[in-house]
Parts: sequence; C-alpha cells; structure tokens
Amino acid sequence: MTPPVSLLLPSEVLLSGPSPHALRLGLLAPLSGLLGVAGPAVINCAILAGEEISLATETVLELVLVDAGGLPETVAREVDLLVGAGLVEGLVGTHTSNVRVAVAARVADRVPYVFTPPHEFSRDRAGNVFLGSDPKDHLRQPIAWLARNRRITRWALIGSDYVWPRQVHRAATTVLRELGQHIVLDRLVPMGHVDAAELLAAARRARADAILVSLVGRDGIEFHRGVTELDAGQSFVRLCTALDENCLVAVGGDSSGELYSAMPTFLQQGDDRHLRLLESYVARFGLTAPLPGSYAEGCYDGVHLLAALCMSGLLASSSAANAAEQFFAATAGVPGDRPELGFDLTRRPMRLARANGTDLEIVGMPNGV
Repeated sequence: MTPPVSLLLPSEVLLSGPSPHALRLGLLAPLSGLLGVAGPAVINCAILAGEEISLATETVLELVLVDAGGLPETVAREVDLLVGAGLVEGLVGTHTSNVRVAVAARVADRVPYVFTPPHEFSRDRAGNVFLGSDPKDHLRQPIAWLARNRRITRWALIGSDYVWPRQVHRAATTVLRELGQHIVLDRLVPMGHVDAAELLAAARRARADAILVSLVGRDGIEFHRGVTELDAGQSFVRLCTALDENCLVAVGGDSSGELYSAMPTFLQQGDDRHLRLLESYVARFGLTAPLPGSYAEGCYDGVHLLAALCMSGLLASSSAANAAEQFFAATAGVPGDRPELGFDLTRRPMRLARANGTDLEIVGMPNGV
C-alpha cells in the first residue's frame, strides 16, 4: 500500500510539532492574490508528485500548505515560524517573485528553497534552487520568432510594478535592441490597478505594433478582458510572459489571433514526458479538474526535486546551499528524464503558443523548429 500524502495547514503542524517518521515539505502555493487562479492546479500537481514519491520510496510525505498569495511579509513570517521550529525540511514555492524575495530573506540558508516559476536571476542564490527561466532566456527566442514571422518592429512594454516584471523590462530592452526592434512605450503599473483602456490608448499614441505583457495573474486577466471588451484584439500583437491555460480560461478565451504566450510548457505539447504527466493527472483528479498548466507543472517538478534533495542525506552534514550544489554536481550531466529521481534536470526550451478560444496552440519552437 502506498504511504499516505497529507496536506496540512501551518496551524496544525505548529500545534503537533515535528514529525520524525515523515518527510515534511513546505508548499508555498497561491490560494489568493494575483496567481490565485493557478492555485488549485498547483496543489493538485504537488499532491500527484508526493504520491509518486511515496510509491517509489515508501516514504510518508506531508505537505504543509502556506497561502503564498498574501502580502510578502505576512507569508515570510509564517514560513519563518515553520522553518525556525524545525517543522519543514525544505520549501517549494510557486508564486510571485516579491513573495520569494521576502521568504528568501527570512529563510536564508537554513533549508533548501525550490522556486519554480520564471525568475529574475541569471544564476541560483545561496539556498535557493531556481527551476524556471531567467528573463533573457524567456524572451529572446519568442521575440525573435514574432519579429520574423509577424513583421513587427515597435514594442510597448506593459507590466506590473514589482521585482520580476521590472527585470523582464530590463531584459526586453537588451533583447529588443539586439534584434533591431524599437521600444516606444515602457509602463509599470501598480499591482491591482490595471486600466486597460488607458494602457491601450497609450500604446496607440506610441504607434506600437506589439505589446509585451508582463502583467501577472489577475492583473493580466483584467487587461486581456479589457482588450476584448474594447474590441482592440486586432490592434496589437500581444506577447505574454505569464499566461497559462488557467489564466486564458479566466480571461474568457481570445480568438483575435494576436495573443501569444511564451512559457516552458503548454497542455497541447506532445512530448512523451508531458503526455505521461497529463495521463497521471487525469487518472488521479479526473477530466473536470483544474488544468495543469505551466505553473502547476513547475510545482510538480519542484516537489520531486526537493524530495530527492532532502532524501539524499546531504543536508545532514551540509548547509542548504552546499547540499544543493553537491546534489546537482552528482546528478548533472545526464540529459532528459531521470526516472530514479522522478524529475528532469534539463532546462526546457521556451515555447511559443497562440490563443485560439480557450486553447493555447503551439506555433512552433521559437528557435525555428
């Protein structure tokens, strides 16, 4: 019989204390806030990964669920209590980067912290393991593909005013200039204050051909809804850096043919690894479960990686940073899936998809494949 995977609240483990007979991991998932729409699928994928780990290793796994959609300092304080009391052996986070900054500052190097979405750094930091892409990797091939295939040259940059979109804009400035493109508008708007009509009017005044949208989660949803309501879908090519299928469904779909998303994975991709994950997900949660989009799949990989690191024994004699470095040194150099580990250490190339109703259809690998 497969050992159980329990989903616990912080209040439960703070009252019950450490669990010496279980591997207990902190799961920082967005139950509210900007990325709340992705939360249910993120949790499902974490549970699926946990059950696979339990089956493969006969380990009792406990996931301590922290709502990472709250204010950064509030989330960080809650995580600090768990780590400080020795109640979790590591953290996996699928949430916004402003929360990551606050959590990392509190946790420091006490436990490994696997952060799964796209991030703002080009290299890992002490105690942190980044699975997602950095902004330049995220942008270069999708922008090059659109410039070549859609014959656009003038870009408006519109994003949320916090750490990750700021870095996206900096990276986009470099990438666009290297590709001979022009930036005609650069706007960062406060989170939760998206005025689609004003932003679209500004893009029109700047005579933009395309908009790079780094509005995250709910803010991106509000913007794209506004584009449809204002009948502006045909006015600009829109390239999104944080739009998965759950967000597109929340938008209500888009049939303009002008909305694109750059993400590491999409539901419709046909590689064997992705198809196996979808098959397992549907078998476990059913056809009506929330879509396991790119954010959720990243969390699935993150739980597998963190569990493998915690069970490697390296943390018993090394700091989180040193243990992570030794772990990757021992497991690197073998491309593709690692069945014995349960995850794939290979960086996934960025994919580009176009919205068609509520589907994101891959238009080809941005490297031209």
